[in-house]
Amino acid sequence: MTEQVGSGLRALVIEDEEVVRAVVVEVLEGMGFVVAAAVSLGDARAKLTQAQTDLLVVDKNLPDGSGLLLARELSEKDVDAQVVVMSAYATLSSAVEALQAGVADYVLKPFDLADLRARLHRATEALKLRRANRRLLGELREKNALLEGLATRDPLTGLDNHASFQESVRREIARARRHGLSCALLLASIDRFRDINASLGFAGGDALLRALGAFLLRSGRASDVPAYLGSGVMARFAGDTFALLLPETDRTGGAIRGEHLRRALSQAVVGPGLPPITASVGLAAFPEHAQTPEALIAAASIALDAAKQAGRNRIICWSPELASGGRLDAGQVRHEADRLAALGRSIREAAFQPLYQPIVDLGRRVAIAWEALARPTDPVFGSILDVLSVAERSGQIGELGRVLRGLQVARLGEMPESGLLFLNVHPFEFLVGGSIESDPVLLPWASRIVLELTEAAAITDFEHARSRVAALHSAGFRIAVDDLGSGYSSLNSLALLEPDFVKLDMAMVRGIEGGQRAARLIKHILEYCRGEGMRVVCEGIETTQELRVVRDIGVELAQGFLFARPG
Repeated sequence: MTEQVGSGLRALVIEDEEVVRAVVVEVLEGMGFVVAAAVSLGDARAKLTQAQTDLLVVDKNLPDGSGLLLARELSEKDVDAQVVVMSAYATLSSAVEALQAGVADYVLKPFDLADLRARLHRATEALKLRRANRRLLGELREKNALLEGLATRDPLTGLDNHASFQESVRREIARARRHGLSCALLLASIDRFRDINASLGFAGGDALLRALGAFLLRSGRASDVPAYLGSGVMARFAGDTFALLLPETDRTGGAIRGEHLRRALSQAVVGPGLPPITASVGLAAFPEHAQTPEALIAAASIALDAAKQAGRNRIICWSPELASGGRLDAGQVRHEADRLAALGRSIREAAFQPLYQPIVDLGRRVAIAWEALARPTDPVFGSILDVLSVAERSGQIGELGRVLRGLQVARLGEMPESGLLFLNVHPFEFLVGGSIESDPVLLPWASRIVLELTEAAAITDFEHARSRVAALHSAGFRIAVDDLGSGYSSLNSLALLEPDFVKLDMAMVRGIEGGQRAARLIKHILEYCRGEGMRVVCEGIETTQELRVVRDIGVELAQGFLFARPG
């Protein structure tokens, strides 16, 4: 009795000669196959769409084409089936072509039935072996992935474990150093977790940590994370402390992401039956705060301890003043806590006095625009720069910017109808899509607002920056760039950003009196801007000599104490 090698398998015979087709079908059925038959390539293709086929026996010369064409099609589509070709007109070239098409065997007609059975048997056994090997390889991959997961994943939360995370920090710092990039490290600890553990029991505490791990995994991919901030490597660092490594992110970006995480946790329902939580967050950045993986982790740990001591449920960025000899400075922590509290108060109460400084058309000797500035009214802050520094370190630049612009634009209706208002925008606000162009306070005045991008020299992703300029232009705003950087690199920034206004760096303007090189550079910038339709504002004009020099080289707009102090 013939061995039922084809049991549970399907075969398709494609042969236009009826007698040959019937013989091959009978042989295959005797081997246990469920067999279908076709007389042409078109007929075969139709049958292949109706059911999975494991073995195809196809004549090389069919009425509508070569059986090798079908074999090649199946090979290119990576169909898991064996193809045996039959031909009465075999040549060496056709045999080579068959091998190249991926056929399992090449049978000459007329054939011997025993030889045909043996060839079909070998082709079927080869198919079964290939499938068994594929299954085994899949099982090995799954087991290897499981073993790798056991080595790199925290079993409770599913996040990276401590050892794996440390290796990620090491690799990222090496990459950042090699390419001149930055990275940020956040450590977040659940506030009063010991009390939560005591009230829920250890099983309840583990349930909270497990749910928090799932929440962090979701939030790392979720749409509520600003796209420009990107994602990072998340880990359970120790106990109730979680870590987030952010590649290509500086201190300000890390603070914004950390504040976003802190707020998300405080507002989240982590899991059914679990209590609401808050978290303290410590931040450190490479290379600004530390040069090695160990030092970066230590700096973030110090900042986390400071956040806890400062009152919990807040983010604190590492600074050298926080610690002395590796120990927290209690006085400095209190000072930082006072500044964070003052910032929160100032944002909530809009505790700022808006100020305006005119931008003068030197030809007509009239103000054509005003730059909006601000002065904090809280005595904790000496100047708006102090406020900005705390906001940058605590991830609250966006909230601060919205409050300041709301106060500043409120006076626009009192200004001449043709006058423009320059509003300062931090690079992170500028780069996060929708944060400005959807602001209902600004949109009615868009045609009269110039968004002044500060610290333009800090921008490195010019492709993204160009898309943001285009989006803001579409909303009706005009764009100005400030602090382009020194030297001829400023021309590169202009070419890539294509703003409407350009503000020359104060140091460049002041350098005019001292030599011809600064004057020549400004002249080149002016020539480029005129050719591209950009208007140039020289800011920081304090003396009549500076005014005379900038007039002589063709500057049309100017700003500075010589004309008026902010008021």
